Amino acid sequence: MTKDGKQPTGIWAEVITQALSRIEGDYYVVLEAMPWSRAVNLVESGQAHGLVGTYYKPDSRPWIGTYSSAPFTKNVAAYCRDGVAKASWSYPQDFNGLTFGNNASFGTPGQEFFDLVANGLISIQEALTTDLNLKKLDGGRIDCHVQEQLTAKIAITALGLSGITQVLDTSVEDSMIGYRASWQDTEAEGFIIEMDRVLAEMMTDGTINQIIARAVGG
Repeated sequence: MTKDGKQPTGIWAEVITQALSRIEGDYYVVLEAMPWSRAVNLVESGQAHGLVGTYYKPDSRPWIGTYSSAPFTKNVAAYCRDGVAKASWSYPQDFNGLTFGNNASFGTPGQEFFDLVANGLISIQEALTTDLNLKKLDGGRIDCHVQEQLTAKIAITALGLSGITQVLDTSVEDSMIGYRASWQDTEAEGFIIEMDRVLAEMMTDGTINQIIARAVGG
């Protein structure tokens, strides 16, 4: 999800917009696109009700109480400057000594990766968005970036970047809406149940696949 002016755009934005048009009940919903770190902080601090596009992270995000059904299963990969890494390497151990870009507050690279960072074996630089990290990668300011493949593909094409290699897959993650644990009233229960019903309907009737196809030009 990103912005076009002030309006959220992208796959998740279209999914949420379509889902809200189908939901039964009287709910007033505001969808905002913002840097991931800010979105995380707003939900964690109780200023927003849900975090769109989160993976299942119960240990690092205990303030999420309920996860929605997952309309997407995301393949995550390591992207590096041409010639920096090899597809035969093991992730993340063989990437020691390299500098990775990461979206601020993203846990996408995985706990083992962050353990290597804590031990000083891998360096990390954080930027607010995927676009910024990929531009840094294209410009040679970082060596690698771990990102969901569809997100990376769309950004690399839109930005006209080159010299970036998808080296290897790192994980497969379900992408969901994470609702804050402190939102526990009748309204919360009704909305969460209804949103799950609509997301399941959109997966069954092909709406989700159509949204993805449009996004990638398929």
